[in-house]
This record gives sequence, structure tokens and C-alpha cells, in this order.
Amino acid sequence: MNVFQGRRMAHLAMLAGCLSLLPGCPWIVKPQTQPKTLEEKRASVVAAFEQRKNHEDFVRLDLANNDHYEYALHRLQQAAAAEAASTDTTSLQQGPPVRRDFARALKTLESARAKAVRGGPQPKPTDWNCDHFLHVQDSRTVKGTPSDSVDKAQDNRPALIVNPYATCAGGAHHVFTDVVAYDSDLSGKKQTVLATSANEESDDGKTFDDTRLVVRAPMEANRKVVIESLMVARNDKTDEEHVSFSSLDTTLAPEAATFTLDHPRFATPGPRTDINLTTCQLRGGADCDYAMVLNASGTLAPYPQTPSGLALKKTSNPWTGDPTAYFAFKPGTAFDTNQIYVPTQGTFDAGAMSAPCTIQAMKKDPMTTRLRLIKTDTGGTCTTTADLSDAFPVGGKTTTIQQLVNVSMNTTASGGAGCTMEKIVNETVVLSMTLYAMANCGGTTAVPRALTFTSAALPTNPFKLNVLNSCMAEGTRITMADGTLAPIETLRVGDKVRANAKGRVLTVQDFIFGREPKPLVRLRDDQGHDVRLTEQHPVLLSSGLVITADKVQVKDTVLTQKGTATITATERVPYDGKVYNLKLGTPEELASLSPNERTMFAEGMLVGDDTMQRELTSPRRAAVDTSVRP
Repeated sequence: MNVFQGRRMAHLAMLAGCLSLLPGCPWIVKPQTQPKTLEEKRASVVAAFEQRKNHEDFVRLDLANNDHYEYALHRLQQAAAAEAASTDTTSLQQGPPVRRDFARALKTLESARAKAVRGGPQPKPTDWNCDHFLHVQDSRTVKGTPSDSVDKAQDNRPALIVNPYATCAGGAHHVFTDVVAYDSDLSGKKQTVLATSANEESDDGKTFDDTRLVVRAPMEANRKVVIESLMVARNDKTDEEHVSFSSLDTTLAPEAATFTLDHPRFATPGPRTDINLTTCQLRGGADCDYAMVLNASGTLAPYPQTPSGLALKKTSNPWTGDPTAYFAFKPGTAFDTNQIYVPTQGTFDAGAMSAPCTIQAMKKDPMTTRLRLIKTDTGGTCTTTADLSDAFPVGGKTTTIQQLVNVSMNTTASGGAGCTMEKIVNETVVLSMTLYAMANCGGTTAVPRALTFTSAALPTNPFKLNVLNSCMAEGTRITMADGTLAPIETLRVGDKVRANAKGRVLTVQDFIFGREPKPLVRLRDDQGHDVRLTEQHPVLLSSGLVITADKVQVKDTVLTQKGTATITATERVPYDGKVYNLKLGTPEELASLSPNERTMFAEGMLVGDDTMQRELTSPRRAAVDTSVRP
């Protein structure tokens, strides 16, 4: 080896050493990994959100992903910092302002992050599922509230009112939501923060919409408002966390976007004594606003064996459907007794900017127009997987929908199996709809025009929706006031029945009827009583406890006309026929009674009336008096 070759080999050896120990080579700079910016982390979250299913409004964050975790952490820290720096002492309520540090939400995030990073076998799934979506309304179309009045007193310019909505099946022990609104160009690349807000709840609530943001944005054809929300929730009982991100694009325009709801609505005009709008799919009485019907040459008769659709009640009696408010099943579909159907009719007006907004589409994938039921008593939602966008004709400033929507076709993320007739019967729910349109409002390209509404917050005739079912088999004999027996199907409003063994009398206020495709519960006792009831019908035990018929067991003791009797047999018997029930008691008769004394003797056995059944099977049943006076 000559000298030149030796020097070359030495240089190569030195280079190899430097490559293995880069810090020791002064002429080689080790490339440094630049930390991601906050905007890059946000872009990762938004990209995941854009890949969600079309019928969902949120994406659960992948907290094993550093970008997702660090962005969520930043949002919580920013909310805590803003709260600490706030000098706003105004309050619509008496007392000092509440200061929050959102420490519990931070703890929940860290717990969820640790589980995600640890990986391993996933815990057994539970029924605890959450929904997270945005309600966006125009200040010019919202019924005034005290807080709205404060805002308008300060600034009368049009504004968007934004509320993140969070709800979990069975409730959550703690919920945090925040919301950020950005002014953006239509590409979404140039954004400026307009406003932020955050709030939390720690009282095991079922629904949470207390985070509120008023946004005043430019009303220009080439601008939009991007709204984003983070949700962090915890269920202490199941040791589960929910961390999700939701977003919605819209625009603020000189003429607001509006939706006029025609159906559902109350059957009778004028003031109502309550806000429950009632739909009775299998059976019901005079208080049913809607019912399943058979269309026989224009005559809409309720509760047939094979319904053709759903109709609004005429004001006349007996119950007859209104042909002008009839919603037929879609071609190729038929009534499913365990599904929930909502008649949906209304007109969407996209408003105007420099010109009337012409609707080009009612969606921009994956953002679609959809309907949901919010379960305010038990928590969670029923959100239809059906894309309602195609039900709205496009090409004009306004567009309408008229469709019978099956809301039991729900998202597993927010409703699971909790949206069937069996799960939702007798529970009052809030109807919510998100309408999303792409419209040309005089600019060079289409802009998003979005709005949401809930039935309980409508400016006129607000309502909650409830679905009812209860009854006894045809032929069941009821003990009348004079001690005679009459088949239940022969009774009418004004008749009087015995309510207890001492001769108390109650007056029939409503006559409920319909069909039952499921087996009935047959109960027999040692005194010879034999009665067939629908499975949810109330039965009174001798202890004073009220239970549904399907929970009665052999050796239970029940109340009868002859005193106390012991159940000797229970069985399910096939049935596909008519069933009936009564609503009992005038206001004067009920004034001195407990809730569980609205009773009658059916084949000699003491059972509850329609009102008792509703309360017994309602999620609020824990508040019902379970004792019976002697």
C-alpha cells in the first residue's frame, strides 16, 4: 500500500467514525426534527374528522397519536388560561361569578391518553355512548332570552349563536365542551380566530349545551365561518372517557337562512297545557297527535294490522287521520313495529347575500342533512343513518322536504340499540335537525349555508316528542261502578269504574285502543282470576309495589277484588289482535289520590290505567310513588 492509499484509507475510517458518532464531526450537521406547529397538529385532527361517516357529526380523537393528544391538551390549557384571565363579572344570576380551571377535564384527557398509549386488550364494550354536535342559529331567527338581550343591547349587528351539544347514554359524571369560531376564506387556509368559549358540568347530567358563543363575522360572498368544538366526558361508573372533535362551516349573510317546520306539529291549534307532542304508532287515544293509519280510499283509519303510513289527527272524534297531513311509507318499505317514525315536512330558505342564494346541494360530503332525537331523560341520541339531503330538491332559493323518517336506523356511536320502540317508548325526546346546503349567493363559488334547530327551542309552539304504548287484550272484563262486568272494548268516555276494593269510583277520561303483535302476559292466581295484559302494563302487588306484567312471578301476591291473592301461573300467550286501555279520573277525583291509585279491576285483578303505565315505564319512574293507600 502506497502513502496515497494509506491516507485515503485513514480518511475513510475517520469518516465512518464520524458517521457513527455525528456529534463528533464538526463539519457534519445532524438534521434536527422540527417540532410540529399547533396548526399542523390541528390539521391532523381536521383530516381525521373529514374521514368520519357521513351521518356522524364528530370524530373520536386517537389519543395514541401525539398530534391529536397535544392538540386536545392545548385546547384545554387555552380554555383554562382564558378563564383565569377573564375579568368579566357580569352574571344573569345572583352571586359571584364561577371560576373554572377545567382540571377534571385535563385529568380525564390524561387518563384516556394513558390507556391509548398502553394499548393491549380493549375493555368490554358498554352501553355508554356519547354524541357531540353543533347547533348554529342566526340571532335574527332565535327567540329572545335574557342573555340574547344582553348581547343585543351591546351590539345589534346580526350574529351566529353557537352551542356545542353533548349527550351520553345514561349521562356523564363530567362533561367539558369548548368552541372556537374562525373567519376564513373559502379554501379554509386563511383563518383568524373570531371568538372562543368553554364550559363544563359535573352533576351527572344527561345533556349539556351550556357552552355558548355569539359570533359576528364578515358578511361577504368569499368568506365563511369555521366552527370547531372539543368534547371531553367521563363516566365514573364504567371508567370510560370520551374525547371528540366536531366542526361545521357556515356563512353569515344579510338575509338569514331559515327553516319553517310544518310537521311534526300539534293536531289542535291554540295553547296546550303541556309541551308533549304525542305520536302513537301501535295504539293510543284522543291525545295522539299522530298515529299509524291505513289509507282506504282517502279515509285514514288508525291502528290497522298493516299500516300504510302515519297521519296527523283531524280535530273531530273519533280519531281519524287528516289526508292533507298523511305520510306514506317509502316504496319498498313496510311498518316495523319496533321502529320509531317521525313525520318530517318543512321548507328551507337559504337567504341572500349580494343576490338570493341558489341552493346547489344539501350536502358536501361528509357533511349531510340529518335528523336526530335527543333523549333528555336517559341521555344519548337517535340519529338516522339515512341521508336526508336527497329528499330536498335543489336549484332554487327555497327547498322542501316531506318524508316519513325512520330514526331507529341510528348511529352506533350515539344511539346504539337504544332507539327501538322498546327502548324509547314513553320517553319524551327533543327533535333536532341539522340542515347543510351549498349555495351560490352572488359570488364566484358556492358557500356553506347551515343551520340547526331543536323542537324544544322553536320560537313558536315548542314541543317535545313522545311515543306511547299500553293496553289489555280484547274481551277483558272491567268492574263497573255498580259492580257489573263489561268488556273493555265497550267502555266509553264518561263511564265509571271501580278503582279499589272499598268502592272508590273513577271516571273514564280517554279510551285507548290499537293492536299488539307480541305475545301477551297471562296471569292466573289462586282465587281463579285470569287476565291477559301487554308486557308493560302495571300490576299492583300486595306490598304496594307496582311492576310491569312481564316482571310478575309465581308466588307473588297481588291485589284483587277479593283481597290478596297469590300468582299460581305466568305465561306468554301468542296474540296478534286488538288491545285496549283507559285513562281514569277527573281532576276532582284525582285531587286526593296518590299517582298509583289510578286503578281498575281487570278480570278481578287490580291493574293500572294508561297514565300509570306511562309513568311506570318512563325514565322518570324513580320519582313515582310506589305505595298504594289501603
